[in-house]
Amino acid sequence: MSKISIQGLNKAEVLAALYNAARPQGGGFLHYDPKPMTKEKAEKILETDYDFDYLKGRVMKINLQKDEFESYSYDRDNGEGLAAKVVAILRQKGTVNSDEIKQAHSKGVINAAKDVREALNTDTTTYGNTISLGLSHLKNEIEPKVNKALEDKGSKN
Repeated sequence: MSKISIQGLNKAEVLAALYNAARPQGGGFLHYDPKPMTKEKAEKILETDYDFDYLKGRVMKINLQKDEFESYSYDRDNGEGLAAKVVAILRQKGTVNSDEIKQAHSKGVINAAKDVREALNTDTTTYGNTISLGLSHLKNEIEPKVNKALEDKGSKN
């Protein structure tokens, strides 16, 4: 488990930066919004919530209530060490959507879209106590959104 200090940072900026680097995952493509988040939008969101599982289809898995947050789940789903990198960039550059954050998001979207494409042809199966989730039952809804996300990121694969 890895805790990241956000002491001295504006939590709205932290939320926006982490969101902007995050990727959609699995069924999250159904709600994926490719537009980056601004500090102002994050301020409105933080008026009612500090605990985020998914936000507009992007996998977050963070709680920003305190001056530090657990990054394990964010990093597991978005990329090893990404949360610390995003916070460091925010501290250094003071911007919620730097080129590095945009690149992390684009790379994450492309990788997630490729994973989802594979799962679109896979049924959910159960083996004893293990469930393997497929997305074939959502293929008609998700596939156009995955294709659009890849197109927006300039990836034809």
